[in-house]
Amino acid sequence: MGIELSPGSGWVMAAFGLYLVGIFAFGIISHRFLTRGSFVNEYFLGNRGLGAWVLALTVAATAISGGTFMGFPSLIYTNGWIMSVWIASYMAVPLTAMVVMGKRINQVARISGSVTVPDVLRDRFNFPILGIVSTLMILLFVCFNLVAQFKAGGLVLKEAMRVMPPSAELLGTEIVQDHTLLLHFTTGDMKTPFPSESARFLADKTQIDDEKREAVVHFDMNGKEVIKRVKFPADRVTLPVIGWKVEKGYMLGLFLFAFTVIAYTTYGGFWAVTMTDVFEGFVMLFGVILLAILAIQHVPIAPSGATGLPAATEILMAQDPNLVMGPGPNAFLPIGMAFSFFLMWSLSSAGQPSGMVRLMSFKDSASLRRAVMLVGVFYAITYISLIIIFICARAIYPTEYQREMGSEGEPDSIMPAMVRTVAPTNFIAGLLLAAPYAAIMSTVAAFLLMISSSLVRDLWQRTFNPNASQRNMRILSYSATAIVGLIVMVGAMNPPGFLQYIIVFTGTGQSCSFLMPMLCTLFWRRATGPGVLCGMLGGFSTVISLYVLGWIDNRTQDDPSNVFQSMLGWLPGWGQKRSDPFAPMTPFGFDPLVWGFMASITMTVLVSLRGKPNPEQVRKYFPE
Repeated sequence: MGIELSPGSGWVMAAFGLYLVGIFAFGIISHRFLTRGSFVNEYFLGNRGLGAWVLALTVAATAISGGTFMGFPSLIYTNGWIMSVWIASYMAVPLTAMVVMGKRINQVARISGSVTVPDVLRDRFNFPILGIVSTLMILLFVCFNLVAQFKAGGLVLKEAMRVMPPSAELLGTEIVQDHTLLLHFTTGDMKTPFPSESARFLADKTQIDDEKREAVVHFDMNGKEVIKRVKFPADRVTLPVIGWKVEKGYMLGLFLFAFTVIAYTTYGGFWAVTMTDVFEGFVMLFGVILLAILAIQHVPIAPSGATGLPAATEILMAQDPNLVMGPGPNAFLPIGMAFSFFLMWSLSSAGQPSGMVRLMSFKDSASLRRAVMLVGVFYAITYISLIIIFICARAIYPTEYQREMGSEGEPDSIMPAMVRTVAPTNFIAGLLLAAPYAAIMSTVAAFLLMISSSLVRDLWQRTFNPNASQRNMRILSYSATAIVGLIVMVGAMNPPGFLQYIIVFTGTGQSCSFLMPMLCTLFWRRATGPGVLCGMLGGFSTVISLYVLGWIDNRTQDDPSNVFQSMLGWLPGWGQKRSDPFAPMTPFGFDPLVWGFMASITMTVLVSLRGKPNPEQVRKYFPE
């Protein structure tokens, strides 16, 4: 399989190589900790020994993921300044997740000896079915999230390598439906949408750039000539057995990403993930600050003579005023949704089991207090920088990464593309690309470990084999982490489109399933095991139902005779236009997060009040 990289990609990969050497060094060092004390406590929880700096950076690095550096930037690029409202309250995460439940969940976990979130729920009520159900929910949502994260990792490395497409000749062009131009090459066909519905294709001006391996296509837009560049068809590899055709550059990037993250997570366990989180946290912070400075410098001068961020805002206003004002293009974030996100996203992050595990691992209250302040600063710098970077990106690339109009790539590719554009050298581009790569790796490593702990600790040891030996647990933990990683990698060969919507779905689902039941578990003496179980199922089923209904509605809106249109047309929110086929129903304009929280707390309270808590369990966890 021949591989030809674009000019300069060798230096980019060299910088990546330095970063990966550091990652593997941390994995080797971390493996030595696994010989101390209980293997399960060390491998999955680090023996509850995290200090303030390590706790802060591992919490931040776990929460900041491929969605932060790939999906979120694509939405900023597509929708403009309205995304600052979307993310504003997320900077308050430390004041919710860490302050509200940090001390108490750590205390409860120490009393019971719990290592995982299902452990806490099971042991608090001595209710095994609660541990099993919570384990299965974690597996479902985290596996969905991991596919999106693996896709993001593959895209970063694909952009780092920039594998050149094979040489080709243009055989002809054809205009097909929906204002799309179809180009026939000797190596395959490529589609590119017209720049606008009013554009007219200038067939006689089409040229071929053999050096860059792209076709230069000309359009007339209201008397102004517009050029689009369409890459030659990428070289694709057909996977055996399943028959999927995968772009070679993406497949190589995915293989490299999967190998590195699976290897160091499997070998080093919790300490490898935590130590690399600290390293990756600094890489991310340095990367976004430098990239924001470089992005501002690359914004074209506006017609008024403005430069930098003001120029970017002026250019966006000229493209579409909705990019600067709410609710954004195509009413992206109406007032109800803005309210939901602003008030609820900070709460939703508190409901993520991956974050709860981190709160079970700090060593004392002083470490927690200092970590809260550090994470707050880290989040503010990171997200403000990202908004600046990708507002500038829309000014630099007005249409190139628009799904409807562009030809360079899809919106999820805008982060690595910006890095290659603004970096002064290819080596520095490689170092900057390490920032999104670090974000993705840290989250994937934490999720892989959480899945492994769910399978090995919660299902195998707690349910089927309580007397499993340390050697048995060690072998199963290594095997489960590696096997899950490989399965997810295969799933990522045929990944979702807009990865941020997958991440929003998994975040919403986990929050509505776990936050309210966990708060009742930790703080309410009157809570019962059946009540918490019903609350989890209520939040879970509400979110799943709204996403399924949205998916059905999206696919039947253009067919009034469809049976679903006649049966479900009375539902609030049915028939509304959505920005993505995966977007859910939002009854009365409120996100599924709101409805899921309402269902979860209502079910938990009502069912708990109908039963009686175990007095012995209450005395154990609520001593007088």
